[in-house]
Amino acid sequence: MRGFVGIKSRMAIEFSGWTKNSKAFLWAYRGSELVPHQQRQYAPQEIRNIRLDLLDVPHIYKRPRKLPPVINFRMAKGGTGKTTMAANVASCMAMMGYRVLMIDGDPQASLSGMFGVDWATQDVTHVGELMRRANSKNETTRIEDAIVPMYAGGMLDLIPASIDMAGADGWINQINIGREQTFTKLLDKELDFFSHYDAIVVDSAPSSSLLTTAFMVASPTVLAIVMPERQSLGALNILQSHIQELNDHFGTSRYGIHIVANRYNQSKKPHQVTLGQMTDTYGKFMNDTIVRDFVGFLRDTSGTDNDHRGLLLESEPNSVGARDVIDLTKSLTKLYGIKLVDGITGNV
Repeated sequence: MRGFVGIKSRMAIEFSGWTKNSKAFLWAYRGSELVPHQQRQYAPQEIRNIRLDLLDVPHIYKRPRKLPPVINFRMAKGGTGKTTMAANVASCMAMMGYRVLMIDGDPQASLSGMFGVDWATQDVTHVGELMRRANSKNETTRIEDAIVPMYAGGMLDLIPASIDMAGADGWINQINIGREQTFTKLLDKELDFFSHYDAIVVDSAPSSSLLTTAFMVASPTVLAIVMPERQSLGALNILQSHIQELNDHFGTSRYGIHIVANRYNQSKKPHQVTLGQMTDTYGKFMNDTIVRDFVGFLRDTSGTDNDHRGLLLESEPNSVGARDVIDLTKSLTKLYGIKLVDGITGNV
């Protein structure tokens, strides 16, 4: 379990959807009187309970047997900040009170590394192995054994990756029918397990493979993280062609794209020009939040301490980068229909 404790009251008030004054919030959820309100921290599980209180829903309730939204972070090239955004959005959702499962779908295991999980020194069961078991007639997935908890109470869990995932295409290719459905088969087979979460965040590899295709099939709206630079824009066109191939293969139009412009630097003329080109070409598919170039996304905030690597809301919650993450996360909960309770929208 990581060492993250919680967020301060100002952010807790925003994330919980509290509409009265801050003093009323601090009085209602002051916790121990021995802790001054300036030092009070609210854990993700507590934010969830506060939101349930405001909705007049019991903290423990019967969840529907239903697959939560799958958000597939994908780009046809590396270096766009895709993994950083996946990690920060997932942690922000958890801080907003949603139960989130992260799946590292990249053999490079960058997402796992950001959360301090090292496949070279730790016993890791990656998603490729879980998919193989789910598509085998004689094996159980034992999916619970693959989970690495990040926040207490199951608010943020991770299925890490390892370099062994690079061989997943080998066994997927041996499946005669439905090889594109191998990840969907895992989701269906372990529906009771996945129903525990409000959202599933997948960090896909930049390369095109049977594994990345399987993730795309399970998430009709691919979330593309794009830097406003020429090469990244070219990679976006490649990703669009992959999505069109999926629609052609299945004879449908259900697969699409949602684009987040990332690492935008207004002082750079090429960024201004490329962002304008992106808007002209993909305007209706673009998120309203433009994530600004902020050094905190690149900073290893505590040297060798993996507990805080890459999670901006934990280390620099008042920064402009954190504000962009919050605004982006709020918009994505609406776009993907993420709900705290079935039948109630996930707006904060």
